[in-house]
Amino acid sequence: MQEIEGFLSFLTSVKGESENTRISYENDLRQYCSYLERIDLEYVDVSVNDAREYVRYLMGKYKERSMLRKLSALRMFYDYLMRKEEMDFNPFQDISLKRNEKRLPSVLTEDEVARLLALKGEDFLSLRDHILFLFIYSTGARISEALSVNISDIEWRERRIKIKGKGGKTRFLFLNRNVVPELNDYIEKRRIYLEGVSEEALFIGKNKERLSFSSAHLIFDNARENLSLDKNLTPHTLRHSFATHMMDRGADIRFIQELLGHESISTTQIYTHVSSKKLKKVYDETHPHA
Repeated sequence: MQEIEGFLSFLTSVKGESENTRISYENDLRQYCSYLERIDLEYVDVSVNDAREYVRYLMGKYKERSMLRKLSALRMFYDYLMRKEEMDFNPFQDISLKRNEKRLPSVLTEDEVARLLALKGEDFLSLRDHILFLFIYSTGARISEALSVNISDIEWRERRIKIKGKGGKTRFLFLNRNVVPELNDYIEKRRIYLEGVSEEALFIGKNKERLSFSSAHLIFDNARENLSLDKNLTPHTLRHSFATHMMDRGADIRFIQELLGHESISTTQIYTHVSSKKLKKVYDETHPHA
C-alpha cells in the first residue's frame, strides 16, 4: 500500500527510527491492513469503535510488549496520515489495553434501524443526519463513498449514483423509490441552508463545506447515545446491516457482492455468518421434522 510505504520512509528519513523498528512496524501495519480487508473496511473509514474492535481482536494473541508496539505503530501511522491531511482525527489516539471491554455485535436488527431512521429533529443538520443514515442503509455505501458524492452525481431518472469505490473501481449506488422524495426534500433545504454558497458535496457540515470523516463518525456516536444502544453504531455497522438484512430477505450473495463493490465473493461471505434469521427460516421450511 502506497501510504504504508510513505509512512515507513518517513519513519527512517525524518523520525530517525532504526531498521528493526521499521521492519516491526511494517509487519504490524500489514497485519492491520489484512484485518481491514477481511472485514471490508478502508483505513480512512476506521472509527474509534472500529479501532477498539481491532485491539479486542488482538487481545490474547500477543504479549503486552507486542501489543504496545502495535498500538504505537498504528498511532504513528494515523498521525502521519493527519499530517498529509488524509485523516482529520486519529482513531487509535486514546485506545488502551483494557481487557474487560465487552465484545459487541456489529450488526443492527431491523427494529434498531427503524429506530435510527426515526431520529428526526427540526433543524437542517438533524435532517442531514437522518439522510446520511438513510443513504448508507439504502445504498450500502462506504462512508468514504457517501461523503464523496456530489449533487451532480445523482441520476434521478435511473435512481442511481455513479461512484469510484475501493481501488478506483467504478460502480453504481441505487436509490429505492421511498428514498427519492426524502432526498429531494433534503437537497432543497440544503440549498436554503447554503444561502448562495457554492458547494458540490451532497453532505455538508456546519461550516457549509463537505462533511468530514470525524464529523460523520461523531454523528453516529451521538445517535448511538440517543438510542441507548448497547452495541457499536458506526457507518460500517449500517453498511453491514444493509447487506445482512438483504440476505435475510432472500437476496443472492452475488447480487450483494455487486452492490457492495467487492472484488471477491469471499469478502461478501463475511456478511453471511450473522444472517441466522434466513437460515432458521430455510430450516423450518425444508426439514421434514421441523
